[in-house]
Amino acid sequence: MKRIALAALLSLSLSSAQAETAAELAKTYVNMPEVQQMMTDMFSPESMAAQVVASMPPGVTLSEAQQTAIGELMSGEMTTLRPKLEELMESTTAEIFTSEEIDALITFYSSEHGASIMGKMGPMMQQVMGALAPDMQEMQGRITPQLLEIMSSEY
Repeated sequence: MKRIALAALLSLSLSSAQAETAAELAKTYVNMPEVQQMMTDMFSPESMAAQVVASMPPGVTLSEAQQTAIGELMSGEMTTLRPKLEELMESTTAEIFTSEEIDALITFYSSEHGASIMGKMGPMMQQVMGALAPDMQEMQGRITPQLLEIMSSEY
């Protein structure tokens, strides 16, 4: 019986040590210059303005000055969320990935190719989502009556 209790205690200790290691590695990952730059780029005025422009209904256009003002406003507001974003990225990374996987992320994104990929991921996704935005708006308009019906019924 003592062996079972000792084995359980040892198992808990190892699990706790692995979680701590994953948390430490997650913090290292989130604080990597490449990851920090990705967040900076994601919250930049240009990125924020591009997201708004991409989500505008067809036929609605904004002047350059309007885009700049919107981008600056949204960037300022989103920047206040950065500490929470970093905290969530750390805890979620540690929860979802193993220590070995986080270590592999760090190794990859520290490499020349990994750093280059990280730098291009934001603009790539922005371009993809911008191209998809009209289709998403059309789909939302098409299914809104059905959504309202579902929400008002007793499923």
